[in-house]
Amino acid sequence: MTRVALFLIFWLVTSTAFCAGLSRAVSKDTKSTRVALIIGNSSYREVTALPNPVNDASDLATALEAKGFTVLLREDVSERGLKEAVAEFAKFLKGGGVGVFFFAGHGVSLNGQNFLMPVDLSFRNPADIISKSVSAEYVLSLMSKAGNRVNIVILDACRNNPFDDGSGAAKQGLTAMSLGNQAGTFIAYATSPGSTASDGAGRNGLYTQNLLRALKAPDSDLDKVFGRVRTGVVGASNGEQVPWTTSSIIGSFYFDVAEEEAALMLAKKQGKTIEEVLPVQDASQPFDPAEAQAVWSKIRDSKNPNDYKEFISKYGGSPDAAFARFRLAKLEGGDISVVSAHDDQPLTKGSIFSSKVTTESTPAVEGAQPAAETTNNIIATAKQSIQTQPTVSSAKATLTAIAAPGTVIRDCPQCPELVVIPPGAFMMGLNRGPGNDPDEAPSHNVRIGQSLAVGKFEITKGQFASFIKASGHRPKGGGCYTTRGGVFRNDAKASWQYPGFEQNENEPVVCVSWEDTQAYLAWLWKLTNKQYRLLSEAEWEYAARGGETRFALPEGNASCKLINIADASSRKAIPGVSYLACNDGYTYTAPVGKFPVNSFGLSDMLGNAWEWVGDCWNEGYYNAPSDGSSWVQGRCGLRVFRGGGWNSSPKMMRYTYRDRDEKGERHDNLGFRVLRPLL
Repeated sequence: MTRVALFLIFWLVTSTAFCAGLSRAVSKDTKSTRVALIIGNSSYREVTALPNPVNDASDLATALEAKGFTVLLREDVSERGLKEAVAEFAKFLKGGGVGVFFFAGHGVSLNGQNFLMPVDLSFRNPADIISKSVSAEYVLSLMSKAGNRVNIVILDACRNNPFDDGSGAAKQGLTAMSLGNQAGTFIAYATSPGSTASDGAGRNGLYTQNLLRALKAPDSDLDKVFGRVRTGVVGASNGEQVPWTTSSIIGSFYFDVAEEEAALMLAKKQGKTIEEVLPVQDASQPFDPAEAQAVWSKIRDSKNPNDYKEFISKYGGSPDAAFARFRLAKLEGGDISVVSAHDDQPLTKGSIFSSKVTTESTPAVEGAQPAAETTNNIIATAKQSIQTQPTVSSAKATLTAIAAPGTVIRDCPQCPELVVIPPGAFMMGLNRGPGNDPDEAPSHNVRIGQSLAVGKFEITKGQFASFIKASGHRPKGGGCYTTRGGVFRNDAKASWQYPGFEQNENEPVVCVSWEDTQAYLAWLWKLTNKQYRLLSEAEWEYAARGGETRFALPEGNASCKLINIADASSRKAIPGVSYLACNDGYTYTAPVGKFPVNSFGLSDMLGNAWEWVGDCWNEGYYNAPSDGSSWVQGRCGLRVFRGGGWNSSPKMMRYTYRDRDEKGERHDNLGFRVLRPLL
């Protein structure tokens, strides 16, 4: 019987499953929990089979069990098996513990991510690679979220690149990964980025053969183990294969639990703290990039060291954390020669932790700014500003007043209200998974580099009527698509004036095409001499999230209190569509502002009316802009809209959901929102 079968039987027959399995590995202290997921894929069906990965995985599992790890071993896993194994691994990780992930088999670098291949792949295009495999970056993110004090990822997946669709998207070898947003991470590659590794002529691949040998040698200190691996592989390959490692480990880590306990006992005798011996986990996990950016903008010029200490403790993985450490070292008289003021790379052992920076409380400097605000304070301040800040005339307001997050702007009596939102960064989209659409993937980092003034509400029917009257614009074409009656059809009589149901002037205008929005924006630009435009798709998602790290609203009937979507009140109008059993009070569109605003002070970002954005349609986010700008390449006859409408099913109510149509088409649930850059 295989180790996998034995483990599964054990897990099924006892309710204490994993906890019991840990008792033989380490002490009862959950901080000592050590778990490893070991995967070896050899029997690929439609690409080159590999003789050694299954052996590599089995032998490494045995070696780690001997060191005190509880091991989940998976061999020749399919797409489903690979994803289930990773999900199971995530459940077993414990805060303060140790997680090890090892993969041997085929791997591919695509769009800056490393995708690990199941054995049942029958595809050669980038979209399938992303949807049917698992990225190493995703696994690392799960390990980080678990709050481990040590995360170790070992990739012997650079054997060769079996994929070539002619686009050049899939690169040879793997790509160097980011260390993530916390200290205590170690990533090991069988060879240097962009290179391939030898599968070996014996039982094991060249890399794992040397890893096994290094683990058997005395002194299982992490750095020494992988130093021995590097020396062995380079020598055996005559310099053709050079293993790489990347580390943010602070302190020491021993693979052998007995050696680690001995090190702790020695440290205690020497009067050292545990933190001086064992790796330190960054207290900033998890954190929201937009929140970190908002806090940083408040304290970046502070002369109070405590501001920077608090920022580093909460947002240690932020791109601004390196500069925060530089400022802290400078204020406290530390050695700043080891840090660049513009260094935004992840921490390594040779960074600011080599300086004289301390973590004790430091007296406040006279005239210093207040300490960085907490998330709740930021949100509360923004909401208070939204509620109390009078509407500001942009002609009279100073740049500082306009740029303050939460400020409300109106450029003219006919103009829409705008709310200032801060710059920031966030993870856009959603990696492929159950219930998700391929168009939402891959998840990728986007930075919004400046404050933006975003429409507080969707453009209303009354505002659009003012534009029609003043400009003389006549929408081209006729009719408007509707799902009323349960059939999707074009209603030739429907228009923005009467979309097939009664509306008042304060409800969002619908039955407007993307081309109609451009005419409205041109009129508004001419009226105010301000550069109004549609939000880009990235700006829309950033604004919609309002600092949220979740990708969707809470499930269930609670959503009826938050948004206007398909529910009991609209059931008769749209039979056959999935709906919530609750009642939001509106069969069709609701007046803008009837539902709660998000943390940025924006209303109806989800529900009520879909919103046109500026981007051309692309299938997924491959090579999408990362600076927040509109994507103006792709199928530009089709334009994107986001957010869902009054008749949208609950499954569409997530910040990442995307849809599109011809830019001349109109729908009775589709409107728009505007944006003005703050220059």
